[in-house]
This record gives sequence, C-alpha cells and structure tokens, in this order.
Amino acid sequence: MKIKSFRISIVALFILLLSCNSKVKENLSLESQLNELIENFDGEAHLYAENITTGQIIDIDASSIHNAASEAKIYILLTYAEQVISGTLDPTSLITLTEEDKVLGSGVLRFEYSGNQVSLSFVAYLMMSISDNVATNILLREVGGIASVDKFLKKVGINDTKVKGEVFKGDWISTSAKSLATAAQILARPEKYGYSKKAADLCKSIMLKHYEDNGLARHLPWSPFVEEVTTMEAFEKYKPIYAGIELYGKAGYTPGYRGDVAYIKTSKSEYVIGLKCTNVDDSKPLNSTNAGFEFSAEIGELLYNNWGK
Repeated sequence: MKIKSFRISIVALFILLLSCNSKVKENLSLESQLNELIENFDGEAHLYAENITTGQIIDIDASSIHNAASEAKIYILLTYAEQVISGTLDPTSLITLTEEDKVLGSGVLRFEYSGNQVSLSFVAYLMMSISDNVATNILLREVGGIASVDKFLKKVGINDTKVKGEVFKGDWISTSAKSLATAAQILARPEKYGYSKKAADLCKSIMLKHYEDNGLARHLPWSPFVEEVTTMEAFEKYKPIYAGIELYGKAGYTPGYRGDVAYIKTSKSEYVIGLKCTNVDDSKPLNSTNAGFEFSAEIGELLYNNWGK
C-alpha cells in the first residue's frame, strides 16, 4: 500500500515537473520573441503588459516618461465617465462649436460650421472612436480642465502623468507605458482603484467603437463592427471570428512616435497593454507601413498568441 502511494506521488511529481517545464518554455519563448522584435525595431520600445488571469508581467523600460499622443485621451475619458455616473456631468447637454475650438489633426469637428451644436456624449465618442482633437479639447474643458484630470489621476494612483494643456495647442500630456496600462486596468478591475463599475462600463461601451486597427488589433480576430456581427443575420457567418474577443483600445501617433493602450478579454484570459514607441524611423509615412505601427501590430499579435488564444 505504501509502495503504491509512493509510485503515485512520483508520477504526480513527474507530471508537475513537465507542466512547470512547459510553462518555463512558453515564457522563454515569449521573452525570446519579444527580444527579437525589439532588436529588429527601428525605434525604442517601452512596454508594460500584464496578464490579469495568470499574473505574468512584462516590463520593458515601462516607467520612463515621454510625451504622449492620442492614446492618453483615455485619461480624459475615465474622468468624463466618472463624472457622468456621479451626476456631475449631463451627457445629453449640448455644446456649441466655435472657431476657437478648431485645431488641426485627426477628427471631423474642425470641418463643422461654428455655431452648430453637438451633444457631450457624442463628443466623447468622437474623441475615442476617430480621435477627434476638437472633441478632445472640448471634453477636457467640460470635465474641469487640467486640474480635474490631474486630480483624478492622483486619486487612482497614476502619479507620473502630467496634463499640460489641450491637444494641438502646445504641450499636451506626458506619461509612461506603465501608467497607460494602469488606465486599462481600471477598465478591467475598477473596484481595485475605487472606480465605479458603471463608469468603467460606460468607458468600454465608447471604446468598443475605436476604429484604428493598424496597430495592436491589426492581426487579431477583432472588428469595431462586433455589435453588427452579433445582432444582424447578414453578418452571422463572421460571428465565430469576431465575437470571441473584446478589445478596448486607443492609439496615438505623431512624427517619430507611436502609442497604444488596450484592455483585451478572450475566453482564455484578460490582459492589458501600455505601449510607447519613441524615436521611430519616420522614413515611411504615418500609415500601416510606418515602423511604429508595424511594431505595435507585431506586439499585439505576439501577446494574443501567447495569452489570448
């Protein structure tokens, strides 16, 4: 009886060692693939990624602070959603556009006639879905400006980030990849940060319609039209492809820079990503062939293959 028990223990130990060895190999594989991507990247990578399900963390110079681009708009969105849920802001209130509101860069509101009105809720959607810069500046003012967003960030423990002004009007926001990932964590685990679940759900409903798929989402089975896929019979054949992943992200880019933040949920796991690419080779235009865009897409695919599938 004792001998039989000993044999079972040996078998169990052997299985455990095989399992551990497999996980070590998997982690080494992920690490080696990351190192290869970074070595071949014509720029500098700053990455913080965390698998919320397993606890695995990737930290590659993630605490260094650099000027951000549109990915930092997530900080304004989080502030906005909290105020909407608390009743401080009315999302149905109308904003009257002025000539002074208009700035260059991404978006469509800069082409609208001054004097026309748009709801605050639509402003938030424009900021996150097509990265509208006019909408961003309006929303920043409506939530209480720089001081209000700074106060919110300190409250949730994001202490290295500075909001310096409105987008396309001089200094903008400086932050780290780790802080971007923390913002994504708030969407995934709002209670951990004293954030309202309803506010997190509001943020996610807005971010679900993010149309930028040249970066992290490029090689993923994801589409901003997942709602259509899951509700319309004409798109039903795509449901097995696109309905198995939730991706809430925001991208940003300026000459020489690419930034991404995302919370991704699949049937296997949940994970967050904060990515900042600096000193990016600008010999290619700001489209999918840009080195920063391609690197972001490769990171998205690598993490999905290791964590999401």
